[in-house]
Amino acid sequence: MTERANILLVDDRRENLLALEAVLEPLGHHLVSTTSGEDALKELLREDFACILLDVQMPGLDGFETARLIKQRERSQHIPIIFVTAISKDEQHVFRGYSAGAVDYILKPIEPDILRSKICVFVELWEKNKQLLEQSELLRVQELADQERAAMARYRQLADAMPQIVWAADPDGRTIYCNQRWFDYTGLAPKDIGTFDWRTVVHPDDAAWNEMLEAGEPIELEFRFRAADGGYRWHLGRAAAIRGDDGAIEFWIGTATDIHDRRRIEEQRRFIVAAGDALSRSLDYRETLAEVARLAVGGIADWCAVHVVEADGTIAEIGVAHEDPAQVAFAQELEERYPPDPNQATGAFAIVRTGEPELVSAITDEMLVQGARDELHLDLLRQLELRSYMGVPLRGRERILGAITFISCDPARLFGPEDLQLAEELAGRAVTAIENARLYREAEERAHAAQVLATIGDGVVLVDRGGRVRLWNEAAQRITGLATGDSIDWQNMARRVRVATAGEAARAESVPLEIEGRELWLSVSAVGFEEGTVFAFRDLTEERALETMRQDLVATVSHELRTPLAAIYGSAVTLRRGDLQLETELHDKLLEVVEVEARRLADIVEDLLLTSQLDADKLEVRIEGCDPIAIAQQEVEAARTHIPEHVDLALEAPADLPAVAADAGQLRQVLSNLLDNAVKYSPDGGPIRIEVSSHDRSVRFAVRDRGLGVPSAERERIFEKFYRLDPGMTRGIGGTGLGLYICRELVRRVGGRIWVESEDEGSTFVVEIPQETSRVAVSAGAGKRG
Repeated sequence: MTERANILLVDDRRENLLALEAVLEPLGHHLVSTTSGEDALKELLREDFACILLDVQMPGLDGFETARLIKQRERSQHIPIIFVTAISKDEQHVFRGYSAGAVDYILKPIEPDILRSKICVFVELWEKNKQLLEQSELLRVQELADQERAAMARYRQLADAMPQIVWAADPDGRTIYCNQRWFDYTGLAPKDIGTFDWRTVVHPDDAAWNEMLEAGEPIELEFRFRAADGGYRWHLGRAAAIRGDDGAIEFWIGTATDIHDRRRIEEQRRFIVAAGDALSRSLDYRETLAEVARLAVGGIADWCAVHVVEADGTIAEIGVAHEDPAQVAFAQELEERYPPDPNQATGAFAIVRTGEPELVSAITDEMLVQGARDELHLDLLRQLELRSYMGVPLRGRERILGAITFISCDPARLFGPEDLQLAEELAGRAVTAIENARLYREAEERAHAAQVLATIGDGVVLVDRGGRVRLWNEAAQRITGLATGDSIDWQNMARRVRVATAGEAARAESVPLEIEGRELWLSVSAVGFEEGTVFAFRDLTEERALETMRQDLVATVSHELRTPLAAIYGSAVTLRRGDLQLETELHDKLLEVVEVEARRLADIVEDLLLTSQLDADKLEVRIEGCDPIAIAQQEVEAARTHIPEHVDLALEAPADLPAVAADAGQLRQVLSNLLDNAVKYSPDGGPIRIEVSSHDRSVRFAVRDRGLGVPSAERERIFEKFYRLDPGMTRGIGGTGLGLYICRELVRRVGGRIWVESEDEGSTFVVEIPQETSRVAVSAGAGKRG
């Protein structure tokens, strides 16, 4: 049935529309009537029209403006417009109508035949245009189909030329296409496409292939395809779902690349690496060779056996492996029932006897018949399903050490020359492991001596006659800090110590040695023999430092004790003389000397005892909340009772400070030591200030003086035990060198810090003590105290 043409009638008067419909109805076209330009524009959006009859004079949007808008639209710009008007057909109106896009004018009253004939012309033109469009579309579709067929032909030619398998399947996974490579590999025929089941060609253990179709996602995996000969080869499969515009799968496309050889080489290399690692882990070659046999199973063979030649010349099997322990037990029972013949023509015994490798790529049934001893033996051999065999000798430097044999039961894995080369490489590594183990046993006694040298605490050096170091043990490296002893002048060392001859008792001598700016004291003994000289030494540096420290301590303490003892002794002797009549003032002065010097003696003894407790970590510390200002005031007032008159001692602190977490008695001793130190190192007098302040989460005590000061190079060392800035007492400043050491240790035990700051004149010792957790405000007077 021919499609009717649409005719659009536009007039603001309904009676005019009815008249037009009556005139055009005999033509049988589809007439659409509207009463305004706006409605006409809406209809043009809904349908296509062959012609438009448009009234010129309409309220609102008139015919001319409506025509102009129609021609502006791409969809309607080519529709013929016939103006229907009752006005005169003068040039002005005609020009305006044609300018708006009209193709003709019809004046009212309308002549029906003329109108129908004009409409017929335009409808006929519309029908021809439509036919042309349909024919063009048919040609385009046909051309696209031809292009698609040509592209499909080129695709098939390309796919057939590819070395990979190419396939396509419908959304349900049914195969719809395979290239020629598929048929060549599987032996299937093109007629089998769409009827075969993938499970018949994919290895049963590679079920992930079927899961791919269920997931509907692109996938890449390795699997095994069954070949025409029944064997399986590894392939790398890639598949992707081709989806339509609606997202639904239209078909699957995939490839399969043969990677069997590559995978086999990779497995072989992995096996060689693993075997090499196993062979290097232990010197028990029997254990490692048995481990290698286990590694070979599954990787390069189904069976692996290792035989070695014993010391008495017999051949023993030290390892046989298979993935299934039941198969191993079966093979052992078979060997017990039919022991191997040492004179057999093939096998491990023959390889050891001849020293030549063996390769049987395909084991035939005729070979089994020839090797079987009876019918039962033949039946048992057939049950093993042996497919391929190879064996290589373990060829040592002097003799054959054994043999390694491999058997495959997989039809797809038949040994070839490359496999034999791999087996020979493995045998070479195994021989290295065996010979290394035997060499190790031979050198074990010498190794014991080397172990002794490596573990003894004394340094041992072997120097040849040319002065070159041949042996330098770990103790020598640890003592000297040198990786080798080449930088030491051993010829000069031989001149400084007595070199004993072999068998003679060596005498050790203490020798100083400077190494990289460090002075070491070594106890060195030397013994000479034919190849050179052996020096043995141990480190005396710490012992000598301790001895020096002990001597310094004895000398310092003796001096510090001697001075007050002499004063006490002199005062006591004077007081006891009966021939002297002492004045009361002199008598009291001598008693005061005895009292002061006795207190000084007690302080020295107290410092020594406290240092001993600190060194032994036996000093008890009781940390509690303490008033820092009260403690500082007590120590200042106590110091004022005995400081020289030319020293001005003052305390500066704010009105209140938080409590500190410390041992009050030990904190007082720290401040007392710092004040005594400030007075001692201010021989010319001057001001000494104690400043107490809050700092972050601590309370800071700063003791400032204008005395001798502390050189920058000595700021760390002054806190060492027994260290004094004026050890020779050239300025008359004595002391045991324990005060600052005690301060540092007492402060450290409450989590505080102590340090010294040098100024242009004098020094400042700073102590920081942590505040108590609950910040307790302590009132102790305000402002400057002095």
